[in-house]
Amino acid sequence: MRKPAVLFLILCFVFVSCNEYTPKPAGYPRINKVESGVERFEHPAFSFLYSASSRIEEADKGDVPGFWFNISYPAYNAILYCTYLPVNKENLSGALEDSYRLAYSQSLKANGIRQSRFSDSLRHTSGIVYDIKGPVAAPIQFYITDNASNFLRGSLYFSQAVNPDSVAPVVGFLREDIVSMMESLVWKK
Repeated sequence: MRKPAVLFLILCFVFVSCNEYTPKPAGYPRINKVESGVERFEHPAFSFLYSASSRIEEADKGDVPGFWFNISYPAYNAILYCTYLPVNKENLSGALEDSYRLAYSQSLKANGIRQSRFSDSLRHTSGIVYDIKGPVAAPIQFYITDNASNFLRGSLYFSQAVNPDSVAPVVGFLREDIVSMMESLVWKK
């Protein structure tokens, strides 16, 4: 008589204790910002400040006009691809249209695109930062120009496919670096 009662109690305990199972939500490791100083990049047409934890690499594009360079962020596996173009009144509108077209070419996968205008009347610069939300290849794109003879655009890419939620803090850190770069940019021509 004693064994069935004990067995009954054990079975009751098992069924009652397993009644409400709640799975844990997916978690992502905490990503801290790499704190470092800033350095100045000098080019004959412009200069700007950039994070000392990144590296600037010039890209050889052969006979293609302009200056192509990449700002690599090894700590985040990200690269900011940048292009400087000398422009004039005739081809500035084409460069602006290309920048707009490249940003909105991701609209099929994007959950939304937010444009933030940038303007500095003392340094004669203006531009736009495109924040592209969702599972897109380039979550941040930007351009900055003096509307006369200089145009600089960039696109942020990660070295591997990533979940937008897991890299959201990194995108925020790099957006701060991009805005800082735009604020410190000085045209020399």
